[in-house]
Amino acid sequence: MKKSYLAIGIIFVSIVAAVVFWPKQKTEIPPRQKEMQQLSSVPAGENFETQSNSEGGVTIEVTPKSIDEGTFVIVLNTHSVELNDDLTRAAVLKDENGKEYRPMSWQGAPPGGHHREGILKFGPLLPKPQKIKLIINGIGGIPERKFLWTILP
Repeated sequence: MKKSYLAIGIIFVSIVAAVVFWPKQKTEIPPRQKEMQQLSSVPAGENFETQSNSEGGVTIEVTPKSIDEGTFVIVLNTHSVELNDDLTRAAVLKDENGKEYRPMSWQGAPPGGHHREGILKFGPLLPKPQKIKLIINGIGGIPERKFLWTILP
């Protein structure tokens, strides 16, 4: 009887030791994901939350990259429609006074497919606003999607 308890104890200790001390497998981040992590980083003092909208079968995630430079990281995903929209025409940025900014460029995946990501650049927002609202029109048949942020001084 003592031998069976001893054997069970040795097995138990061996399993615990294997779980605790087993070498951890390093997970390699795919190059595209690394690139998006770099795109998503914002300068110190500009830690804006990513906002998401999943209407019409298309999910749009928006993260301000730099308010001073007027740049936003945009990620679009769907399984139902082709993402053929020109984001420089579909988007407009407004401040708390109603001043509108139109995108200057899109640096990212071209129209088409089910997954797109890149940077939408508006240019400098001067004077620096206290609140901004990014409006994206017509993606996935949704007339208007709004993303709002408050900018702290």
